[in-house]
Amino acid sequence: MRQRIVVALVLVAGLVCACDRAAAPPARTSPPAPSPQQSGTSPTAVESRCTLSPAEGLQRVTTQARGPLGTVSRTYELHVPPGVGKAGGVPLLVSLHGLGQTGAMLDAITGWSAFADARAQAGSPFIVALPDGLQSTWFWGFGESYDVDFLFRVIADVRATGCLDPSAIYVDGWSAGGYMAQRMACVGEARGVTLAGVHSYAGGDPASLVAPCAPPVALPVLLSDGLDDQLSAPLWLGFPAFTAWGRRYSCAPPALSYAEPQRLSGCSAGAAVAWWPLDGFDHLTWSCDGDRFFQDRAVWAFLTRRVAPTATTCH
Repeated sequence: MRQRIVVALVLVAGLVCACDRAAAPPARTSPPAPSPQQSGTSPTAVESRCTLSPAEGLQRVTTQARGPLGTVSRTYELHVPPGVGKAGGVPLLVSLHGLGQTGAMLDAITGWSAFADARAQAGSPFIVALPDGLQSTWFWGFGESYDVDFLFRVIADVRATGCLDPSAIYVDGWSAGGYMAQRMACVGEARGVTLAGVHSYAGGDPASLVAPCAPPVALPVLLSDGLDDQLSAPLWLGFPAFTAWGRRYSCAPPALSYAEPQRLSGCSAGAAVAWWPLDGFDHLTWSCDGDRFFQDRAVWAFLTRRVAPTATTCH
């Protein structure tokens, strides 16, 4: 597939440049909008005045967040499609790249910003944030991870612009980013933000003996993977992660094999747990040559409407 070739080239480029990222010149800093505490207004008042302007492509933003040795500058890409700010708050998708990538590379593969533009044309815009991991990776193995703090900081920064629907904040991730997205679901809420749903593609269970996962809030969680994935084999990583979420939310056990799409029943109130295996997809495949939004559309339907995907091949 053409998409697979593009992904492979992007991953190679990411691995080559990952070691040089610390020496790169600092990103342009965008002045953050005032927080409710800084401005002296209520959260509702701040969220009624959107300060972001729609722009083509991605805008790189720098913020300050906790790092492994103290506060550091962190970056993320932001896409604001047409229609934002015209009619109330809009959803936010935070999408997390895999090992050796950046937020911009991930967007080139998944097309989330282009999909947001397409949704905007249909009258339903949403904002996309694509954070950059330190040294192109994520520290997902601990609940107190500085990356958890950073990602909630990104969400809080975007929310402070007054453009978001605070009840529609989602996290999505690929591979290592999928592990990190699930770690965010394990935390669930911070900085006055409660997540509304999480998707992980080609990621396994982030829980361990030193970092258990005990989510304080019930969320919709979608796990997906390619059945031809040899790097993150779904039978050994993705599907066990799916069943682990079922146990966390007191769902009934899976009724079908790992090769079948399914949604667990009997889950705790507010929870939804679904598994979406993709036939003919491997670790580097996203969407289809004839339908570039095949995965974006299905993931977005689950996050926003809890519609579990059932189509396992490209049409």
